[in-house]
Amino acid sequence: METKEAASAYRVRAERRRRSRGTGEARGDGWVRTEADERLLAAATRYGTLTLRQAATAFWNGREETARARVRLMTEAGLLNRSAEVRWAGTVVWTTERGARVAGVGLGAPHPPGERLLHRLALADVGLRQEARGHTVLTEREVRTAEATPGRAAELLADHGVPHVPIGARSGPLLAVPAGPRAVHWPDLVLVLPGEGIGAVEVELTPKTPSALRRILRAYGQARRRVVYLGTEPVVRQLQGRPGPDGRWADGVGQDVGLLPPGGPDPGTGGLLSVRQFTAGDLAVDRQAARHAHRR
Repeated sequence: METKEAASAYRVRAERRRRSRGTGEARGDGWVRTEADERLLAAATRYGTLTLRQAATAFWNGREETARARVRLMTEAGLLNRSAEVRWAGTVVWTTERGARVAGVGLGAPHPPGERLLHRLALADVGLRQEARGHTVLTEREVRTAEATPGRAAELLADHGVPHVPIGARSGPLLAVPAGPRAVHWPDLVLVLPGEGIGAVEVELTPKTPSALRRILRAYGQARRRVVYLGTEPVVRQLQGRPGPDGRWADGVGQDVGLLPPGGPDPGTGGLLSVRQFTAGDLAVDRQAARHAHRR
């Protein structure tokens, strides 16, 4: 009972603060938004959901207590949604409509994660680590939004230094890949390679049906788009094969569609398709991905 009463009192206080305090950018708000706060708001909007651990690692040098305090301020100001309902994930955050507007990345607030939580967190883990290495990453939310406005995808690529982009042209998808006469496949992440072009990253935690995987891989092959698949153990076996009972290599879907050389695992020779084991910096996400893959 005391816990319920304490939670209710907290909600009352938080709502009072939302009404009386601003977004941390004006005198009298009662707090001041920092650069790290703004980077978190942008990432939580772009990737959809982050764990508190991911936020601490990316924006506060791993200091979880600092991250927790800043998240509390932004939650009370109505900029973030916060939940600790999924035990393995711990505290997770995503932006409200107000927070998405403040983030200024041209996206609306993401939907609550629901059953997509693990995949969202896996993508955020991969994307944030790529950004920490200095790479430019476009999330699926950014890709879909850019492709929805004629010419915007081309402008975005040109802004990031990708050569030979037909500005204003609308002859088909630039960031997504065509997957049939009227269908496209949306990459999980797009890596912008200045001076070269773009590549895709797919994070697969459970195997798809072979037909669905062939369709996606053929789409990448026909588009001549480099793609890195980061998968759990069952996905890696599905893509690049495994040793058979007789000791000979049984090829996977990657060999079937001609994107991997036959007779062995991915040699990393720099072709269109690379297959790698998925690992997450957030150990809870890493463990849950492995458990999820083997349950399925």
